[in-house]
Amino acid sequence: MKIQTLLDRISLICRLVLPNRSLKFFPPDFTLRRPIVALLHKSLKAGKVCYLTLFRLEMPHIQQDIPREDWDSFLESGRRHLRLSAVSRLNGQQLIAIDQHSRTEFILLCESSGEKEQGMLAPMELEAQMNGVRSDLEIGLAGNRPDWRSALRIVSASVPVAAGTHDVDGGQVLQDSYSAALALATGTVTPQMEQLRGQLELVLEKGSIQVLAQPIMNLNTGDIYGWEILTRGPEGTVLHSPEKLFQFAEQSRLLSRLEFLVVKKALEEISASEIREPIFLNVTAVTLSHPLFLSHVLQCLEKLPGLSAQQIYFEITERHQITNFDEMIEILRRFRKHGFRFAVDDAGSGYSSLQWIGELVPELIKVDRSVIRHVDRVAIKESLLRAIVMAAREMKCEIVAEGVEREEEADVLFKLEVDMGQGYYFARPNVLLHENEREMLQETKDRIQYRRGLVAS
Repeated sequence: MKIQTLLDRISLICRLVLPNRSLKFFPPDFTLRRPIVALLHKSLKAGKVCYLTLFRLEMPHIQQDIPREDWDSFLESGRRHLRLSAVSRLNGQQLIAIDQHSRTEFILLCESSGEKEQGMLAPMELEAQMNGVRSDLEIGLAGNRPDWRSALRIVSASVPVAAGTHDVDGGQVLQDSYSAALALATGTVTPQMEQLRGQLELVLEKGSIQVLAQPIMNLNTGDIYGWEILTRGPEGTVLHSPEKLFQFAEQSRLLSRLEFLVVKKALEEISASEIREPIFLNVTAVTLSHPLFLSHVLQCLEKLPGLSAQQIYFEITERHQITNFDEMIEILRRFRKHGFRFAVDDAGSGYSSLQWIGELVPELIKVDRSVIRHVDRVAIKESLLRAIVMAAREMKCEIVAEGVEREEEADVLFKLEVDMGQGYYFARPNVLLHENEREMLQETKDRIQYRRGLVAS
């Protein structure tokens, strides 16, 4: 018997006697037991609210040509980055297990401190955490193989795991949850998705969405620079959170219809509140390319007094990739001819956003919250932010730092002379405020001016 074979067998025997909790990261499949199933069953039996997140690697154009040893090395890098990110972003007590489900799929199981929401979608907070993990995984893998960067796409979806009892087949529960996540990530039609689509159709028919606004603060003066418009679905439904609303609209091929409605509703609210500052409206490349979208926006503006195209920034989001930059540049040129301006969202969150900046030359760059979070503690984040600031100055475009939640993060923005900031540190999303209703933001202005040393304490 070869020495390596003997060592492998000894290692397997040692692992067989290890407790399940010691095998929570990519456990091997044993004939006698599956640790990941046992760990999930234990959490469900204890009454914990559990969720499964699927991360699916897609490289359809080159994957079949990749040598097996190169792909194995690539997956090993993925396992390492996924584990590091999950441990960093999730409380250790929340994380149940991480496993490789197939040659192109990873699954992550975690507990949630809140109550399980109805339907087949996960809570907004968990979605945000998992989006961060997906971004970390994408950046880590692209750094491992830069030559595969343009071909790599990672899709993910999070779903609640069915409540379990001692007599429930843990393996079947895991498989059912995986199937639901796969359907959500890839757009496969299931009975649950058909039911949810009916709810979304009703929302669109009745226009039952709410638009909120979060101020974007001028960090030089403390004044309001502009407002980002945010969307909420009907309260008390699974479509209330924007992540779920837009995610499912995309899966149901109703995304453009939803974004048409959001723009109409937002412009009506802006006009009614007599907002004069710039307005930021999120829009995907798919909707921006829709042949009727420009005329739809212009018709809305014609019907509403006091609004102009010069007041509106379209934030181009990465929900859909741009496949033809020449075509998109021409679309932006047509919008700009009417006075509209553009911002690239999520800068720094992945490599594609940096390409967008170079190709589309936006009037404004919004730096992703993943860069701003703990920028005062992580030197590489400050270096990345400094590089983005320098690039923006070279391009003569402005910068908004998103997701500012702490005073120390704001102080770094002041030090690097970032133009604008947005986040809970300044103000939470709220209904649009008329100019006479903004007393609450005076405190924010005073705080900015004090931290910048513009006024005495």
